[in-house]
Amino acid sequence: MTGEGLLVDGISKSYGPTKALTDVSLAIRPGQVTALIGHNGAGKSTLLRSLSGAEVPDEGSIRIDGQAQEFHGPRDASAAGIACVYQELSLVDQLTVAQNIFLGQEQVSGGVLSRREMNRTADRLCAEYGIDAHSTDLVSALPVAQRQMVEVARAINQNAKYLLLDEPTTALEQEQVDHLLAIVRRLVDEQGIGVLLVDHKLDEVFAVADHIVGLSGGMIVLDGSVDDVDRAAVIEAIVGDHGPVDTAAVAAIVGEGVGETPLDDVQVLTEAERAREFGAPVLEAVGVSGNNLDGIDLTVHAGEILGIYGLVGSGRTRFLRTVYGAFPLAAGQLRLLGKDYKPRNPAQAIKAGVAFLSEERKFDGFVPQMSSVENVVLPVLGKYIRGGLLRWRALKGSADDVLAQVTIRGEVSAPITSLSGGNQQKALFARATLQAPLLLLLDEPTKGVDIGAKREIYGIIRSLAAEKNVAVIVVSSEEEELTELADSIAVFRSGSCDGVVYPRASVSAAQLRELAWADASPVSQG
Repeated sequence: MTGEGLLVDGISKSYGPTKALTDVSLAIRPGQVTALIGHNGAGKSTLLRSLSGAEVPDEGSIRIDGQAQEFHGPRDASAAGIACVYQELSLVDQLTVAQNIFLGQEQVSGGVLSRREMNRTADRLCAEYGIDAHSTDLVSALPVAQRQMVEVARAINQNAKYLLLDEPTTALEQEQVDHLLAIVRRLVDEQGIGVLLVDHKLDEVFAVADHIVGLSGGMIVLDGSVDDVDRAAVIEAIVGDHGPVDTAAVAAIVGEGVGETPLDDVQVLTEAERAREFGAPVLEAVGVSGNNLDGIDLTVHAGEILGIYGLVGSGRTRFLRTVYGAFPLAAGQLRLLGKDYKPRNPAQAIKAGVAFLSEERKFDGFVPQMSSVENVVLPVLGKYIRGGLLRWRALKGSADDVLAQVTIRGEVSAPITSLSGGNQQKALFARATLQAPLLLLLDEPTKGVDIGAKREIYGIIRSLAAEKNVAVIVVSSEEEELTELADSIAVFRSGSCDGVVYPRASVSAAQLRELAWADASPVSQG
């Protein structure tokens, strides 16, 4: 690869035996938007982290405008003109808009911070790019859409030549999406910035991108201009199990159905079949909407492990958090054991018999200063209070029992942060067990744990369903995890779920990907 731009040549990255990227080459050109698409776990995040200096590739090279680059950290990438806006925003909530925009690049005059000048510049950027905020506003007070734009403003203020955007529209409403994409296009057309946009929503990709690159299994499977690539070919490249797509032959591929993943053999479980195999319905969702959810119909039975698969932003986590009372139920109905259920907060959900394990255990899964025992007992403290006094001995005995059941390796009386990731997660399963829930909600339950801990966690989940008759809902981005663990699988698309449930034995990982992408765009031409 030669010429002007951010050029990636033969990058590979492995984590132990797992190959995250294999011989990846692509070009991000000035004045163009390159869209990067791929299924969950395709390697998109690893590629972004490699380009932003957060990861060091094992092999390959990065060149900017012909000059070889070697990034040992994000500062090196930033100095080379690369800015990255991650899906998990990196703003500091306790700082103002201006302080965040200038973080690490504060203006100083005579050894004194030029707050007035920084505020003036921040206000200009807010006005210029439609950010509904003032320079002195605390970021914590801003809605998600405005925080996203503050991140973009920070990149602009850094005079970035290349902007990496990781799923920037996931949490945005359509009007906010349109505004953000218009800003991206403006930066490209007016300032000549090169943009790498990670996005799975094909309407957005084809609306704003000049070029499309597809990743699957850590390898490039599609690389072409939007003028040469049909939407059907994009879906085929991502969900299929094959090598790179020849964009010159796309026209021949589309219309003939070459390489499509067959869905004819995918069976559907009826409600009657599930009722015979499992217990009575525990949770029933009918038309659940709001918070970017758009009509969720779903039922899970006692003793059933129901997997939920979907792309990032499909509404999986928002649905779990709505059931847990963290998000309000704006429309539709939830029923728990046949009775209306509308929790206003997690405390009400816990009281009703619902337990939840967050995807981000270090953020909102446990209290880091507390021990494993103390974290385990938090949701059930009220049950062990008599006459205003906490029965600590009985409480600790119960906690020790459930911790022993999940085989924690480490000191349970030490801060929970002293444990490995897998043992931290098992401690949270012990907490859920102590709650004796009717319904257990699991969001990416094996994220960041090793293969041994993953197998142990599978055993815990199966035991809760089979022996305790708990209804379990598992959200996972790993198709193979769901096809191994779940009894049945539902697919979320763009905030909706039609209630169709597939038996684990009849659906493959590739078919799950195709089902998740099914309404990303119409595959017919015209």
